[in-house]
Amino acid sequence: MKTRLALLAAMVGLVFSFQPALAQDCSFQLGFKALYELIPDVVGDCLDDEQHNSATGLTQQSTTNGQLTWRKADNWTGFTDGQRTWINGPHGLQQRLNSERFPWEAALPAPTATQRLTLEQLRNAEYHLPLLGDQDTPIRLVDGMGTLVYGEGATERETVGLVDNAVAFGDLDGDGIADAAVVVFISGGGSGTFIHLVAVLDRDGAPEQAARAFLGDRVPVRSLTVTGGRIVAQTVTHRPSDGLCCPTLEITRTFGLESDQLVPRQALVIESPLPGETVATGVEIRGTTSTYPSAEHLAYLVYDAHGGVIGMGSLPVSGYADQPGTFAAPVEFIAGANGPGRIEIIDVDASAGSALARTAVPVILQAAPISDGRTSREPTPEIVLESPLSGSTVGTTVELRGRISAMPFEKNLTYRVYNQAGTLIDQSWISVDGDYGGPGTFTKSIDIPATTAPGLLRIEVRDESVVDGALTGSTSVEVYFTGAS
Repeated sequence: MKTRLALLAAMVGLVFSFQPALAQDCSFQLGFKALYELIPDVVGDCLDDEQHNSATGLTQQSTTNGQLTWRKADNWTGFTDGQRTWINGPHGLQQRLNSERFPWEAALPAPTATQRLTLEQLRNAEYHLPLLGDQDTPIRLVDGMGTLVYGEGATERETVGLVDNAVAFGDLDGDGIADAAVVVFISGGGSGTFIHLVAVLDRDGAPEQAARAFLGDRVPVRSLTVTGGRIVAQTVTHRPSDGLCCPTLEITRTFGLESDQLVPRQALVIESPLPGETVATGVEIRGTTSTYPSAEHLAYLVYDAHGGVIGMGSLPVSGYADQPGTFAAPVEFIAGANGPGRIEIIDVDASAGSALARTAVPVILQAAPISDGRTSREPTPEIVLESPLSGSTVGTTVELRGRISAMPFEKNLTYRVYNQAGTLIDQSWISVDGDYGGPGTFTKSIDIPATTAPGLLRIEVRDESVVDGALTGSTSVEVYFTGAS
């Protein structure tokens, strides 16, 4: 009777409401309110009031654009849209990818999940696999094996097997109960053996397939773990030049469970040059990607010791969709002096203007040779950017204000604006006030392009040689762009 009355009351409320009661019946409080007021368009409206979980120590609140979280253990407050995280921390508002961590963030031990699933259950579970020409064919394994017989006279068969040494347990859906990741193979009797990764959820103590991903043909899986809600597989896959029989590319592949999909997480590895190696322009950079980039290439930037960008371009990637890839291409730059620097590579989501993954290698830069008769390049001036300050929040119009220790050629500097993916989105000139032979000051208002997505921007002020284009001085700040109003 109580259940029927509750249901009737809910139906009456629905009939007399003109709109669903979502944002208007909730509010942001304390730290969530402070973070919302910094980035209201990013957070969106609340969907419910905050909820505290005493077992995990987390307080969370859902919004139209993602989820707010406060962690009691280290007083951490942040918002995530599923890919990026905004944190109101000791250095103010900062943004990073979910796969990254700032140096100051505490490394907390993951809570231990209760395990109810067993290997025996997984060896006798039902799986949905690409069999008999159908992408979702059910087959129940018995002691880790299953066979489907088909064709005229039942002469054809497909065999499915669970790889016993490639099973891992861990929480994949955040409910505190251990789920599982398994590897299964499919063989039709020919030379091909097709390897699939399967995510299995604990549903009231019983296994239920949630998603799967194709790892490749005859791809060994060295190890499998579930950590931080993700599946990590150590595999040997194919380079573009490998035969199907003999993969040689050792690579770590990470997957996250999103709804009914196992989504690969990009990881970039630079194999050459090595850290600390001396490099000149044209050096070949080689490495791997754990999944093939959607843009079919990576971006690279080369920085000098002061953080100035002295080279940028793209790196083609060899591989296949949804599979690992390799890259090997020259990197071009103009270094004004010998000294430390770094080469950074980025997987860019061109549609969102964000970085899906990035990594860098520290190197020793070799200065470009002087070929115009000079004995040395121009002395390095000191450039100070007084506004905006690093870490500040900016709108569509930004005032650049600062000073330089020595007047540049023709009293001009340049500026560049890069988005969080390292893509150059704006550049132009800045006039400097002062006398030749002495210091100068500069002020200029710049407009951020209207198509720029909210997020971190890097603004760089530069003094470049008019003779060979070498960067003789620079400074930069990182700011948070709130978006076009």
